[in-house]
Amino acid sequence: MDTDQSVVLPHRFTSRPSGATLLKLRCARARAGRPFGTDAVAQLTADGLLGQVLWSTTCTAADVSAANFQQLRDSGLFLTEVNLNGVAGDPAQVRELVLAVQVLRSLGILVEYDLDLFAGTPRFAGVRDKVAMLRAMVGDGSTPAYFTTAAIEADCSPWLAGYRQRLDPAVQPWLGAGGLSQQLADAWAEILLAERLLLGLRGGAAHRIALQRLTLRSNTELLNLVTTSAREFEMSGGTQLLDDELVGPRAELLSQTMLALRNRFWAANTPAAPQRPTACGE
Repeated sequence: MDTDQSVVLPHRFTSRPSGATLLKLRCARARAGRPFGTDAVAQLTADGLLGQVLWSTTCTAADVSAANFQQLRDSGLFLTEVNLNGVAGDPAQVRELVLAVQVLRSLGILVEYDLDLFAGTPRFAGVRDKVAMLRAMVGDGSTPAYFTTAAIEADCSPWLAGYRQRLDPAVQPWLGAGGLSQQLADAWAEILLAERLLLGLRGGAAHRIALQRLTLRSNTELLNLVTTSAREFEMSGGTQLLDDELVGPRAELLSQTMLALRNRFWAANTPAAPQRPTACGE
């Protein structure tokens, strides 16, 4: 295991006597006869930390197998950042990615990823490929859809540059600081970590179903917005689909629904959870 203080996340559930420290660990790539994550589990065992901490790591879709990651989950793995490099536009890799995400979420492991919609060789076709990959990956509503829209550094068509400028503010209700995708990710982390810490929350199954339905609605709205607006912009050099008066009310309704859902769940669990899990320093 390769780790240092720079990758240790100092999060702790401070209001719980059974609190858990969350660590981010680097795992060596899988080798023959030595499955992914073996080094991390061995080091946690040697340090007397196995069963005492929850940990996260980064992997590729090819690293994921149901049997191995169930063992890692039982050893404290709670979150995996999946590397998406080179996946978009390759049907075989997209299928492998979808299967990996399904395995991770079925095991109760949170999934994170990093995707710049306009990175690489920016083309409208590339945007379509990345959105199609995201749609397949988050299609069951168990993982929020998100991406970044950083300034395009490579040469591209003026229309694509103009589209990015229009898209960036339009998707902020989902992707900005505290946006809907982040709220959904936090809500999934709350329920999963509470279950892993055996806090005995009431209504967890019903909350999961409602959260999954809302996540699916949010993902669909966001990805449909990108797909339809990109198609229109590519054909005509402009679109009204990204206008705030069209996007704002839909995003606001989803945000209000998200807030009401979380408030109901935590209000029902106030006796069992006097304080929602928070990170140190918040």
